[in-house]
Amino acid sequence: MKLFHSLLAPPALVAGLVPSIFAQIVNYTPSKGRGVSYSVNVPEDTASAGSGPIYIQVKGPSHLKWIALGQGNRMNLGNNFIVYSGSGDNNVTLSSRRATGPVEPLYTPDIEAYLLDGSGISDGMMTANIRCDNCMFLHDGRSAVGAHSEWIWAATHGEALNTNDVSAKLYQHDWHGIFSLDLTKAVGGSSDNPFLRSESHSYTTIDYTSMSKQQQIDDTVLHKKRIAHGSLSAIAFVLLFPNSALSLYFYPSRRTVTWIHAPLQIFAAIVALGGLAIGASVSRDVQGVRNYHPIIGYIVTLGIVFVQPALGIVQHLRFRKTGEKTLFGLAHRYLGRFFMAFGIINGGLGFKYACTKTPDVPLAAKYSYGFIVGSQVAIYVLVIIWRRWRNKKSESQAAGDSEAPVVKDSKDSQSPGVTVVSDYSGKMGMKTVAISRSNETLWSNGTGETLHPGYSNSRAAN
Repeated sequence: MKLFHSLLAPPALVAGLVPSIFAQIVNYTPSKGRGVSYSVNVPEDTASAGSGPIYIQVKGPSHLKWIALGQGNRMNLGNNFIVYSGSGDNNVTLSSRRATGPVEPLYTPDIEAYLLDGSGISDGMMTANIRCDNCMFLHDGRSAVGAHSEWIWAATHGEALNTNDVSAKLYQHDWHGIFSLDLTKAVGGSSDNPFLRSESHSYTTIDYTSMSKQQQIDDTVLHKKRIAHGSLSAIAFVLLFPNSALSLYFYPSRRTVTWIHAPLQIFAAIVALGGLAIGASVSRDVQGVRNYHPIIGYIVTLGIVFVQPALGIVQHLRFRKTGEKTLFGLAHRYLGRFFMAFGIINGGLGFKYACTKTPDVPLAAKYSYGFIVGSQVAIYVLVIIWRRWRNKKSESQAAGDSEAPVVKDSKDSQSPGVTVVSDYSGKMGMKTVAISRSNETLWSNGTGETLHPGYSNSRAAN
């Protein structure tokens, strides 16, 4: 016997399993599973050879529409076993399926999985004892068993399906989760059905729930978190930040920054941080922390919440002191536009990202977001163009006013009857250009010559 085990050791090591002296079953019961439990046994011969059947039990309340167990930490990594009520009395149906992603898995006859005795509905519990002959490896070639075997589970409530159709339509789950098992502790025995009561006395069941690395998600709560994240982030980046910036164009006053612009920006930052926090929770739930959408979200939100205020405060203090614009002001303006633009674009990417995790994202939400973004961009651009036009118009009027001479009567001159003609320049102030008396030119800056002894160039040019 020792020689037999030594010869078969390499396949066992490849599978990550070591045969046990005692027959064992490993059990996992999710706390949010509403009574659902999952058990696995790896026969000693399978562990030694690195191939062969393994035994799985899926169990849960009969009022659930369906219960599922899948290999790997994602739906498309391994075999998925869906169990629901059959058409006969107290019967259950096993539908072995595979998925291409987070979409409804499809029945796959290539999965060699079969129901065993003891399966059915009894005492309000739905039980499926399953033998799978090709469940030792995941689709990417990794071992599906071993000390760190990962699994996914799901369940949904509702009216019983009561069908033998293995391709029956499945409604999306109400709860799901990920857990890990140490299947080296599930090795042993040689029974063809370790879950039968007549055989179970020779097996030791290990409750691995508290030791499992697990994640449990209530899909109803997840759905609400997605809506909250999308709404808060859109309000902050599409409405609050742009309109806060436009307040400087609508009300160009020294009080606008402290009374309107800054308070609106602070409120927008709080809303954006709330959206970021909820989004981080969602990305953990859907295992997408390293995806492009969350990463861009972290960069833009933290940039606009922390970098922008710092630049704005420095520019404001410098302007109050010197009355001049600085590089901090330019950076504040254009970085702000950059962060806003990428935040808005990332919102659109968020819909694409959500569809990869949950394909049933409403089209109305996408179209509404696009319409609001388009409207806001149009308003933003038009306001900036309008303000620039107003500024140029004001400058033109000021330039026109500077060309009109100002005539002062003789009381403003030192000699009675003398008329002083002056020109106003916004940069140079009042400047005398000509002096006359009784239609007689006494002095003109056109020639710079003194035409009357009482007036000199220096006197007239003030």
